[in-house]
Amino acid sequence: MKLSCVDAITPGISFREKFEILEKYGFEGIEIWAMEDDDLTERAKEINDAAQSFKVKPSSVVVSGPASVSPLDSQEAAQTRGKLIKDSLKIAADINAVTFFAVEEGPQSVVPIFEKPTPNEFEKKLLLDLIKDSGKYAQEVGAILALEPVNRYENHFFNTVESAIKICNEVGLENVKIMVDTCELNIEEKNINETIEKAGDYIYHVHLAENNRLLPGFGHIDFKSIFHSLKKIHYTRYMALECAVPGIPEEELPKCVKYLKKCMQ
Repeated sequence: MKLSCVDAITPGISFREKFEILEKYGFEGIEIWAMEDDDLTERAKEINDAAQSFKVKPSSVVVSGPASVSPLDSQEAAQTRGKLIKDSLKIAADINAVTFFAVEEGPQSVVPIFEKPTPNEFEKKLLLDLIKDSGKYAQEVGAILALEPVNRYENHFFNTVESAIKICNEVGLENVKIMVDTCELNIEEKNINETIEKAGDYIYHVHLAENNRLLPGFGHIDFKSIFHSLKKIHYTRYMALECAVPGIPEEELPKCVKYLKKCMQ
């Protein structure tokens, strides 16, 4: 298993600076967050140029825009979202990284004691058609699309790892896998370890964050136990920090690396 860090919380301005800093801290990967109006060709070149000089490599990438947080409620919305996903897959193929897809609609009206909302038949079809189309494009460019289950307070399409795996099976494409996020697992799963071990090879990328979305070590999640389960399924890929840094990044990120590597022992 290899540690990665989202570029947005990494000190430095240029990618070269960020790669150098992360390598010094003990990371092995970097997750890239790009925007749809970026020059993605130039961005990929800059990333690859930096990667040639350091042991840190691109682990994952996502291209965001307004459509990534807009409701998936129409054919037009699905087409706009599909373009973002394909842009993500293209740059992922160019930099040898994984991209991921979360249906993020913003705050949901959920009362915890009642049954959580689920997509209607029209929304289900929109989602499956979108993932099938994106998955086929992933095959064309040689990339992996990882579906991210997001908690019921942000998304009503799929919240659990089991529901994401069900979508993978319905789509039936080898290039469509899942990503697990420890903060989301903490909210939605009855038993995190059993969930990870049952998912097995479906897991293609991991996000690390505490229950409060802070750096690991600033909450109550048992990362040692989670890493044990990941080892049991022979997971060897990247685990990227996607969280807020409470304090000075130049101090807290190196400490976090030491903490996580101790948990991996």
